[in-house]
Formats: sequence, structure tokens, C-alpha cells
Amino acid sequence: MMRKGRRAKEFLIFTIFGVCTGICLLAFLWITAILLSGSGTLSLTALITPVLNGGMFEMVIGTVYLLLGSAAVAGPVGVLAALYLVEYAPRNRITRLIDQSINNLAGMPSIVIGLFGYAFFCRALGLGISLAAGWLTLSLMMLPIVIRGSEEAIKMVPQTFKEGALAIGTTEWEVSRCITLPAAAPGIITSILLGIARVAGETAAILFTSCVMITRGLPKTPLDPIMALAFNLYVKIVALGETPDKVFGVALVLFLIVIVFALSAIILRIRYRRKQPWLR
Repeated sequence: MMRKGRRAKEFLIFTIFGVCTGICLLAFLWITAILLSGSGTLSLTALITPVLNGGMFEMVIGTVYLLLGSAAVAGPVGVLAALYLVEYAPRNRITRLIDQSINNLAGMPSIVIGLFGYAFFCRALGLGISLAAGWLTLSLMMLPIVIRGSEEAIKMVPQTFKEGALAIGTTEWEVSRCITLPAAAPGIITSILLGIARVAGETAAILFTSCVMITRGLPKTPLDPIMALAFNLYVKIVALGETPDKVFGVALVLFLIVIVFALSAIILRIRYRRKQPWLR
């Protein structure tokens, strides 16, 4: 009887898991089908044509600028913070406070981060509505993902690697620089790519800090404003009142950018998991 009861519970649990997975899959396929309906308005010509001529060239390149720039800011900061928390930070109240602050930052609404970016980066630092302000604001949203992912990657490096290096007289920093970080590099890069995918569609964070509706060409310096796909979608639907079916082409491009970064992270993880036995 007990075995039958356990089997019934397991069957119920697995059924619930399967239903939840199916719902997620159906939602993804439904969203994909809706966005693919806008593929008729999408062409290579539209991607390379300036916005003033009816294309979306500045929006696509502007979105890539924002993502790569924010990754360049959040990547080194997040990796060094993770290295400190795992390898050097003492286990005390201050460290626990830092951990909790990172968790709180991960749950912070994007509109709040956008307002902070406008108040601090745009006004207090004098950056104005600019690409640089967008980088710094989006990097705040990427940091928790990069830090947590890098922490897990560093923790997965076998302790014997570090002990062996210390045994031959290397310093702790040399161990971190030459052993720990190279061995954890696949997980670190994966966390950065996932962070990019996370912020790719953010509108509120760049609404107040970096974007404008129309520009003549690409920004010449980081202090110039920029166009982005997510901002353009928001303005066209909310401010201009256009129907969603007219902007599905823009949404599809943004969706594909997110999918590319997410798939890159998955492929990288699978590839290096085969090469590094301790990741299996």
C-alpha cells in the first residue's frame, strides 16, 4: 500500500511538472507564431535602410550598441565581485548584507532602475540622455545575473586545482587569475550572455536614460542619444496608438536578438561541459 501511495504521489508530481512544462512550451510557440505573422513586413532591405527612409537600421544597431556596452560594463564588475565573494570575502554580516543586496537588485522593477538611472547618471553625473547613461543603467540590471552565474561557475572549479597551485608557491591572486578564472570562463561567459538576453527587451530602463524616437544616423560618441527596438515598439503602440500587427516586424527582430544570445549561452555550456569533466 505504501509503495502504491508513493507511486501515486510521484505520478501526480510528474504530471504537474509535465503540464507546467507544456504550458510554457505552448506559450512560447504561441508568441513565436504571432511574431512570425509580421515576417511579411520584414526584409533585409528594411534592416539596412535608415529609419528616416522607412527602415530600422539605426534601431537594430542601437540595440546592439546598448547590449554590448552594458555587457562591457557589467561583465568585469560582476566577475570581480563574484570572485571576491567566493574566494576572499569573510563569512560575516557584511558579506550576508552584500548577498541580500544583490538579491534585492535582481528583484528591483525596471522602472525604478530607469528612474534611478535618470536621476543619477543623466542628471547628477551630467551624462544627459545618452548611450553611456543607457549602458550604466542596463548594467545595473545585468549585474545580479552575472554575479550569481559567475559565483556558481567559480564554485564548480575543483578545489584540488587551487590547492595544487598553492602548494607550488603561487599567491592567491595568481591562483585566481591563472587557474580559477580560466577554468570558470565558460560559465562566466554564459552568465554574461544570459544577462544580455535578460535586458535586451527592457524598455523602462532606457525610456528615461538613452533613447529618442528619431536620430540622423548612428551616435558618434557615447554621449549621444540612440534609437532602440524596444523603445520604438513602446512609442508606436502606447504613444502613437498604432495597432500591434503594424509593429510585429520590429518585435520579431528584437525576439530574434534575444533568441540568438540565449541559444549562444546554451550551446557554449553544452560544448564546454563535454570538454571539462568536472562540469558533468
